[in-house]
Amino acid sequence: DDSGAVVGLLDIAKCLNDAISKLEKAQDKSSSAAEDAVKQMASLQGAGGAQAEMLTQLLGGLMSQAFGGKTSPTLRSLLAGKPATVVNPGTNLRDAGMVMAEARKAALVVDEGELVGIFGFKDMMTRAIAKELPLELTAVSSVMTPNPESVSPETSVLEALQIMHDNKFLTLPVCEEDGTVVGLVGVMDLVYGSGGADGWRSIFDSAMDIADDGSDTASIVSARSATRSVKSARSTGKGSSSKKDERPVSKLRPKKPMIAAVDDSVLSVTQMLANKRGDAALVTGVNGGLAGIITDTDVTRRVVAKHLDPSATGVSEVMTANPTCVAMSDSAMDALGTMVENHFRHLPVFDDSGAVVGLLDIAKCLNDAISKLEKAQDKS
Repeated sequence: DDSGAVVGLLDIAKCLNDAISKLEKAQDKSSSAAEDAVKQMASLQGAGGAQAEMLTQLLGGLMSQAFGGKTSPTLRSLLAGKPATVVNPGTNLRDAGMVMAEARKAALVVDEGELVGIFGFKDMMTRAIAKELPLELTAVSSVMTPNPESVSPETSVLEALQIMHDNKFLTLPVCEEDGTVVGLVGVMDLVYGSGGADGWRSIFDSAMDIADDGSDTASIVSARSATRSVKSARSTGKGSSSKKDERPVSKLRPKKPMIAAVDDSVLSVTQMLANKRGDAALVTGVNGGLAGIITDTDVTRRVVAKHLDPSATGVSEVMTANPTCVAMSDSAMDALGTMVENHFRHLPVFDDSGAVVGLLDIAKCLNDAISKLEKAQDKS
């Protein structure tokens, strides 16, 4: 023990036997609903019976926790009571932007009842604003993504997560068999639909458990001792959860931030993001410190919908000033909790010296988590 007294003897045979017994008990306790949810995900990947059974054993506990023993909710239940953001092909970009801004959703382009395209916030920023198109004179049909893939409203949240991951989609149109548009789900909708707080925490926590076996060399900076942590009522500081909560933000591998200056115009920032294929920029002040953040959604909501001229509007006028931030050494789970509970898609990251070194993107975090779970299944 910690005082140096001999208190026990490890026997590798007993350890192995105990481990197998625990796995068997966990499998016995996992609900049939959890098994069904995992098998649905396995079928999307083309997994055969044996593979599906193995995946069930691997993630059964996770799915049971995420959905409380119930089947994974369908997209129909997620979209119930939420009107679809629909425009017609001839709608001009200004009007489309106002519809998108009000609903905070991408626009579904529908012609005579049939889905013919989709037009998102990044499309508005990179295909219209950055290229200085006349918004009132440009039809959405000329810049939309035509003939997007869609899914049935009976698709489960698990299946939708898998489809979005495999195809690198951020949004997914939902249509009935006869083509009737039901609505649109985004990555954040699926995060909220993943069994509540316990669900999304289970997904990310399980992925980080897998990541613990590897190295952190892909992080922007090497993780240091956690000298400070995000203050949160969610942290218990007890038992195994304390170890998990101590895992730093660096484990989420924040992406390198795209930087704009506080005196830049909205037009120049959108052109920079379009050239670099980005969707958000951190804005620095005259002293080099972080002053704000601007995203593709902000451009539509605060510039297009407000009839502002991008070339004559400073980014400082429409950015989110003094955004919430986290440090590389803060708790990864608390950082994710901050994003989910506050509906933040992006979260700036500092190193321990106070320099801006990264940007967390909830969509990237979710994509990385699913990739790690898939790799673990492939290796099993």
